[in-house]
Amino acid sequence: MTGLARCVGDAAGFLDQYWSSRPFYAPGADPGAFADLFSLADVDQFVTSSPRLPTFRLVRDGAPLDPARYTRTATVGSQPVAGLADAARIFEEVRAGATIVLQGLQRSHPPLTRFCRALELELSHSVQANGYVTPAGARGLGVHYDTHDVFVLQLAGTKAWSVHAPVLVDPLPSQPWKGDAADAGPVLLSVELQAGDCLYVPRGFLHSARAQEAMSAHLTIGVVTTTWHDVLRDVVAGMAGEPELRRSLPAGWTGDPVALAGGVDEALGRLRAWLAGVDAAEVAAVAARRFFAGRAPVLSGQLRQQALAERLDDATVLRRREGAVCHLVAGGSRLTAVLGGGRELDMPAALAPALRRINGAQELRLGDLGDLLDEPSRLVLGRRLVVEGVLEVVEPGG
Repeated sequence: MTGLARCVGDAAGFLDQYWSSRPFYAPGADPGAFADLFSLADVDQFVTSSPRLPTFRLVRDGAPLDPARYTRTATVGSQPVAGLADAARIFEEVRAGATIVLQGLQRSHPPLTRFCRALELELSHSVQANGYVTPAGARGLGVHYDTHDVFVLQLAGTKAWSVHAPVLVDPLPSQPWKGDAADAGPVLLSVELQAGDCLYVPRGFLHSARAQEAMSAHLTIGVVTTTWHDVLRDVVAGMAGEPELRRSLPAGWTGDPVALAGGVDEALGRLRAWLAGVDAAEVAAVAARRFFAGRAPVLSGQLRQQALAERLDDATVLRRREGAVCHLVAGGSRLTAVLGGGRELDMPAALAPALRRINGAQELRLGDLGDLLDEPSRLVLGRRLVVEGVLEVVEPGG
């Protein structure tokens, strides 16, 4: 089952009818449907392991609490470290009605790292994960909209959600919510999430939530979408290569609006002419490459894999590392493998068939590349891909 199907059931139907356009509620048949991703026990472990700001924060009734109320300073290696969680004071604040917000869990909690990466590769948009723990009857965040889509995955307890029509359709990150509850229109969807349920809220839709009779815990899986605005902004940024458009405006330009308007018109004419020569296929390829380059590598267990890489032979079974990125970009006699995290491998184009076979296989023996590469070449390629975290060695019984 794909990551999206875990959230919404019928992934194809969801993408066709709801994605980026309207809210969706998916009742869960299993209260423990998301328990493998995160749990109250994981929250306890997180809070008591001395995390540091800004990986967590506390809010009450829609307003953030002063971090001085629940953090401390400690000494590590003779150096003061501020902003460390004070677990006892955090739990006191929770008893008084505060919500714990755990931020960027996709970076620190392996099950969510894998889940978010699977969603990223399925949707081709960046994905992040925050956790929320709200005591019974309390409210964490007030009415607001997000500038990213969210999947709310209920982990424990219940939480009542209200979703209103957007006041701004598809807001960009530069257009955050600045209103208040009075700006919210009629409720489009009102639902009480139980453990195992999922709620999808596209960006721009106002929403709020309140815990019910017991403590509530949920994950907010945020999808930070790439927009046409992003793509076109990058296209226009390419005009930095045009000398005429790098010229300064004339001295005193604010004092002659007529001349300024004429200059703007001339610049827009150059822009139109320049855009006429833009290669749409090249723009699309650059956008895709940027997406893959921005994925952080998933390297759990890598020290062991690096040791195993030194002992490869044709009988070695290799498999694609879960969440690994290997995006191939052809360029004449050379081939670039974009691996994420700003890493790239520059290789001869002759390796393309072998890399495509590796990308298309879940698992293979190194010797399976024998019809494409001689033994020294496939050993070098296999070892490099293990070291880079694209492949991993399958140990007996593993």
